[in-house]
Amino acid sequence: MTQQNNNGTPKSSRAQTSLLNFFTTPKTAKAAERDSQEALLDQADVFMDQDMLAEVENVERLAAPSARKRKAAVGMDVDEEDYKPSTCTRNGKNRRCIDDDSDYEDQPQSPTPARVNGKASKASGLGQLRFNAAESSFMPDDKPLAASLSRNLHLQKNSSSGVGSQPLMQQLQSPPRTPTDAKRARVSAFAKKNEERYSWLEDVRDAQGLRPTDVGYDKRTLLIPQSAWRAFSPFERQYWEIKSRHWDTVVFFKKGKFYELYENDATIAHQEFDLKMTDRVNMRMAGVPESSFDSWVAQFVARGYRVARVDQMESRLAKEMRERGNSTKKGDNLVVRELTGVITAGTLVDPALLTQDLATYCLALVEQTHDDDSGNLMTSFGVAFVDTATAQFSMCTVPDDDGDRSYLETLLAQLNPREVLYVRGGAGPGSAARGRCVEDAVLSSPDARDGMAGISQATWRTLKNTCAPTTDWIALAPRSEFWDALTARREIDQYFSPWPAALQRAADTQPLALTAVGGLLSYLRTLKLDTDLASLGNFAFYAPVQHGSSLVLDGPSLANLDIFETESDGASGSLFSLLDHARTPFGRRLLRRWACHPLGHAEAINARMDAVEFCMGDVGNELAAALVGMPDLERILSRVHAGRCKVADFLALLSGLDAAANFIAQIRSTYGTNAPARIQALVALFPALDIQEFRAAFDIGVAESEGRLIPHAGSDAQYDEALAAINEVDAWLDQHLADARQRFGCASIVYKHIGKEQYQLEVPASVQMPDSYLQLSATKSVRRYWSPELRTKTKQRAEALETRAMVLDSYQTRLYSRFDRHYATAMKAVSVVAEIDCLLALATASSALGAPACRAKIVESGTIEFQQLRHPCVALGRGGSDFVANDIVLGRQSNKEAATMVLLTGPNMGGKSTLLRQVCLGVILAQIGCYVPAQAATITPVDRLFTRIGARDNLLAGRSTFMVEMAETAAIVRHATPRSLVVLDELGRGTSTHDGEAVAFGVLHGLCARLGCLGIFSTHYGLLADSLLHTDTLLRPMHMACAVDEAQHRVTFLYRLQHGVASKSHGMNVAAMAGVPAPIVARASAIAEQFEQRLRQRRRRAAESASTAADASQLLPLPLQSDFANLLRMAALPPSTDSTAGYEQPVGGAAAAKKANENQYWSCIIDHLRRTMALRHNGPAVDLVCEQHMT
Repeated sequence: MTQQNNNGTPKSSRAQTSLLNFFTTPKTAKAAERDSQEALLDQADVFMDQDMLAEVENVERLAAPSARKRKAAVGMDVDEEDYKPSTCTRNGKNRRCIDDDSDYEDQPQSPTPARVNGKASKASGLGQLRFNAAESSFMPDDKPLAASLSRNLHLQKNSSSGVGSQPLMQQLQSPPRTPTDAKRARVSAFAKKNEERYSWLEDVRDAQGLRPTDVGYDKRTLLIPQSAWRAFSPFERQYWEIKSRHWDTVVFFKKGKFYELYENDATIAHQEFDLKMTDRVNMRMAGVPESSFDSWVAQFVARGYRVARVDQMESRLAKEMRERGNSTKKGDNLVVRELTGVITAGTLVDPALLTQDLATYCLALVEQTHDDDSGNLMTSFGVAFVDTATAQFSMCTVPDDDGDRSYLETLLAQLNPREVLYVRGGAGPGSAARGRCVEDAVLSSPDARDGMAGISQATWRTLKNTCAPTTDWIALAPRSEFWDALTARREIDQYFSPWPAALQRAADTQPLALTAVGGLLSYLRTLKLDTDLASLGNFAFYAPVQHGSSLVLDGPSLANLDIFETESDGASGSLFSLLDHARTPFGRRLLRRWACHPLGHAEAINARMDAVEFCMGDVGNELAAALVGMPDLERILSRVHAGRCKVADFLALLSGLDAAANFIAQIRSTYGTNAPARIQALVALFPALDIQEFRAAFDIGVAESEGRLIPHAGSDAQYDEALAAINEVDAWLDQHLADARQRFGCASIVYKHIGKEQYQLEVPASVQMPDSYLQLSATKSVRRYWSPELRTKTKQRAEALETRAMVLDSYQTRLYSRFDRHYATAMKAVSVVAEIDCLLALATASSALGAPACRAKIVESGTIEFQQLRHPCVALGRGGSDFVANDIVLGRQSNKEAATMVLLTGPNMGGKSTLLRQVCLGVILAQIGCYVPAQAATITPVDRLFTRIGARDNLLAGRSTFMVEMAETAAIVRHATPRSLVVLDELGRGTSTHDGEAVAFGVLHGLCARLGCLGIFSTHYGLLADSLLHTDTLLRPMHMACAVDEAQHRVTFLYRLQHGVASKSHGMNVAAMAGVPAPIVARASAIAEQFEQRLRQRRRRAAESASTAADASQLLPLPLQSDFANLLRMAALPPSTDSTAGYEQPVGGAAAAKKANENQYWSCIIDHLRRTMALRHNGPAVDLVCEQHMT
């Protein structure tokens, strides 16, 4: 029986302790270095240890040694089914030695001449010694050792010459005659052997023979020459067959109660985590206990490694049964092992490995080129992604994206995928082409029409620039690894019949999205995850830009406004960190989706605000307390469907669903119809859950204490049948014992269980037993027998127990399958709780904003107005005490015409960029449904928010700062509508002053006069304000105030928004504050004054020159001329040329007056001009122009 400590806990054997210490005890760097120098020399001492000198018995029945000699070593934490033990003697007692290297391979055993009548001879000297260095100890060498000594050292005893009494080292055939010489010889032998080991690993190549430096190298495969395959042992062949297909993956190879890592993987384990590394025949080896597998895998994945899990697929009993077949191959003696899964950072499914509540996505991308109606080459994308923890698949098609990949960039910014799959052949790591020819090759390839040509350079730049630096890029071979649409159809038929509605729609109308799904499923198949995830059927379409229903936040806006991350602090300080008060993991994931897609309709915004307002205060605190500690029901439901849910997680699922039902019942009973409409609707949507059916099915106490599901009687027919078979045998055994006591007249006869020989009748030695009884063991006082019937019945009982174990294993799967039928109902309940949790989170965030904070008033008049608005994140970060709040108005005010655009000027570091961001964040908070950090707020729902803030280049894309500015500005001009909010910060700073001012002039005028959208335009171009403000009432001049001490070159920033244009940007003052030497600042100030004087003189001369041709008051301003030309284009009038005052001018001419509809267009134009010029007090000029044009 297993020995125990004083406290009653099992006592670990010495072998068990040494194994665990070897696998788990790390070394310090210095200790590791010291051991690497001394380990080889120390190994020779092992041969001098008299404890290691053992006579080997020729055991005929190795699996069942005698009961008396089956010592506590059997209780060692190394399963007999996993390791084949050999038996040797030590101090006259049998013990078991783990032959890890043999892996169930039969080892030749020479006869032992010293055995006399089945017992070991005690004559002086040593019997024949079979010694295996790997068996004796695990060598903690830090350097890889190819082999120790010969696998078998045969030392023949010679009693006549007395050799057996000589020191062991003198009996070796090697030349050294002293221990020191032996140690040196061993070091030399090891070094020589290491030079020869696995030479093909010195020049690594993939399966196609390509080196890592070659174009198209596949890092996932390894080429092993045929000569090496022939030299492999069966175990090595088994390992390298798996490792050669997963060369870039750390392979955890199951060996008994341990997972072992070999060769390069062992080196990684040693270098990264200081795990002890030793040598396993020809391979370096490190290992970890089975019980700590999840912990170690989590650490490897956190360091960026992919992990493959190889498990044993049979027990020792199953192996022995297989060996009784007709197979005679040596390799068949190996335990069957298979790859059971590959774990990557983007496809984590085990709750023990998931470190965050937010979703982690694996995304597949396929690019397609096609011609539009005009013959222009257009680019579309098919995208599919999956959250493996919840088995939620999403897909979409991005049609006709622009050259800057704006829609693709927005999608990537929203998802932030951890792994990106793409077709090998174009740009990106693992591509088959490089350089400038990649773009032309991808776009012109015939495969580009179905997405099988890879991705273009422009797409790769967008991916690399938008995704996180930790993203894994995985290139898959076209069609074979990344399925095209046709292959995807065939393969998906294996998963579904009929297909989920979303997949069927993709097959019918969006083949590019189906191709992306094919690439994703193909990849998941290599990870052994496809069936577990896809079979759930959770496929849906995803819209990165939801026009009309939500506020569109594109990629630059998400980055510029720090929605999810800041450049300095990561997630801390972002808007989402302000909102992130959800109590449940699935609530946090939904809240992040809300932050990506704020609401776009006034009715939906007000309904959510009503619910948030209701949840503020004591009501919210009471409801939130009921959600604290709720498990991640969404993820656990996915694991139940896959049949891979741990018992503890299943119990947590049942408890969590019970808590969810009680939570909804609490809202219904406490608040009823007093709750807002949205909360009432959610309560009504919550389904009826019958959890008690599953709670009553098994023993909850055993499940909690032992982690096993034991069904109650009557709840599972298969278990009842297996239990009845055991009870029948047990009843016979009880009766048989009673009969034996009566037959032999001895009441002291009892059953004795020794090892696998159970139910031995222990009888006093004085009792005579029939010859038909088989004696198994004996002591001086008792003998133990099996009756003829007992032998059969014990076998029957063992088989019945095995059947019960198999039934219990299958019972867990059957129970999960029964529960999975209610998946849709359970997910509906989870969705309801998640939304209420988000409402509670917004209520908490609203309360945390401090005073003043208000609920925004939603109107349809086209205005944005804030009173005493603060930046939500900055104000909270500073405690809200020293942040200066400001008022700002855009659009209509009090039913009067007002400026839609604010022209913002002010000093450097005066707070202009902060003001821009806080206006945008105020709008986003309001449309999410949260309170706004302002005294009062009135907004019209915005359909899209555009930002151009900050100056940065894009080295990867080969774009300068100005090019990045222009690309973002072009997207704004193309996609903005009158309901959009546009924020531009110092547009044109990346080029020369005149070019920048001209670009800023054109963009600002276009936004005001033609689009009419709301916005803020921040600039340092003072002349821009002079040119536009006097001619356009749609612009309101505002500036950030400051106090300037010219004598001291000191600027005091007031951060107060005031009406008017700033006189200067005070760049010299800021330079002085930054520590620029005073002489440099003085010289710069003088030069700046000269530039300003020259500019004023040029403008004065230009005005005087213009006045000689015509009266200056009669000149049309440039913006009005632009408006006039634009209206002509809108009217689609054919211009005629009339010579007036010596120059040609496009007018409608006499032909226009002949048609009534053209006259109507002209009337509209003239009315517009008169109204606009009247507002500018320049009526005579418009009269003159109209007279000229209508002649």
